[in-house]
Amino acid sequence: MTIPRSSAGDVEVRVSIFRDGKEIVSKDGNKNVRDFVQAIEIYESITSATLEAKFVINDGSGFLGAMTGSELFKIQIIGTIVDKVYYFRAYEIESRMRYNTSDSFIVNAASDEFFKNETVNVFGNSEVVFEATESSEIIGKILRKDNRFLKTRKKTFLEETVNKQQFIATNWRPFDCIYWLAQRSVRKAKKGGTLQNGFVFYENSLGFHFKSIDGIIDDVNKQTDSKTNFNTGEAKLYTYTYSTKRSGSEETDQFKIDTVVFPEERDFLSGLRHGAWSGFSIGFDPVTVTQSKMGLSADMSVDAYRYGIKDLWSKMSHLNKKKSTNPIEQMDKSIQNMIDYPKRVRYTMLSNQIFDAKFANNPQQNYEELVELQAYQWMRIESLKNIKLMIQIPGNLDLYAGSGIDIIMPSTVKSGQKTKTDRKFSGKYVISGLTHKIVGTKMTTEALLLKDSTD
Repeated sequence: MTIPRSSAGDVEVRVSIFRDGKEIVSKDGNKNVRDFVQAIEIYESITSATLEAKFVINDGSGFLGAMTGSELFKIQIIGTIVDKVYYFRAYEIESRMRYNTSDSFIVNAASDEFFKNETVNVFGNSEVVFEATESSEIIGKILRKDNRFLKTRKKTFLEETVNKQQFIATNWRPFDCIYWLAQRSVRKAKKGGTLQNGFVFYENSLGFHFKSIDGIIDDVNKQTDSKTNFNTGEAKLYTYTYSTKRSGSEETDQFKIDTVVFPEERDFLSGLRHGAWSGFSIGFDPVTVTQSKMGLSADMSVDAYRYGIKDLWSKMSHLNKKKSTNPIEQMDKSIQNMIDYPKRVRYTMLSNQIFDAKFANNPQQNYEELVELQAYQWMRIESLKNIKLMIQIPGNLDLYAGSGIDIIMPSTVKSGQKTKTDRKFSGKYVISGLTHKIVGTKMTTEALLLKDSTD
């Protein structure tokens, strides 16, 4: 049950700690150790397999000073928009400092699945181990359907893929196996006949996700202001406006941006150096190098793939798709020519060595397309970073990494007395990462936002 809003970002927090399955109780019988916890940070990102957290603790009674750094934290947050319960397993105590008779220290924690991943291995022929060849089916078994692996109780949202996976896992951790599949998976939906890959695996407070960048963008374009559906993972689209003035109405101020930073404004020199927009993608077979596909040299067969953002832009999904513009097209013409000149080379190993004779007539052509997939994946991820915003807003637990947010950014240009909307920085963004920070009864949310195109 959400609390009445007296000011934007108000929260009530309860913290319980468990050791050996039993809740730790203070000498006076209190199970809520919130008074000892000075600050909480909860972090989620599309680049992180699990949720992470930090707890700043100040203990003058010796109650928490005896922590082992392996306890389970239960965090109950009652907010002004939605309520959440988080579970985090501590794994490290750092920065301990004693002042007079009081101990201060930081506890680092993460989801339990993070630690299960370190204790479980995947070994063997994938068809035997998983009895499946499609990526989302395999990942579903790794996460929750097969008791040999992570056994999570959290919801999973897995995008279906089209290519069949046959491989030998050589004592991989479960997340390593998922990341291997992410690099080699093609989404079911296609655009312009192009194989769209570029998958990411991450956890947000809705559950675990295995999705392509294009799939994330398509879902953001479809987001509405309807309530979040916790069963399907469809998040509500919130609109935030940057304004330095407060209206005095907490209902309105809840959805105003407090601060905005423009990190890493486009640096085309770095893009040139790293081949972000053009280059060569080369595949080779380390076992039979003379049969590898490595460019135009006479001693090696040809299959060097030249890639360029100019050619593939129209085959990608884009935010604000009806009026999206590639920001590169707005650059100086001479710089555009430099960007389109391939300089860097990306390498990948081809899985040409088939380990099972029954596949002799099926050379796994999807694996042979790794040269093209590698290039598309790199450009897909890099193009999503074309425009970045870092915003701080009143705490909102109904925002999720991998979902969208709508930003209204005023321009520095005025038309008479009216301020125009900044077309470059306004519009829908993908939330790349979130940090919820709680101090006392106040929560703020910091969000890193990414957008691939301008309106």
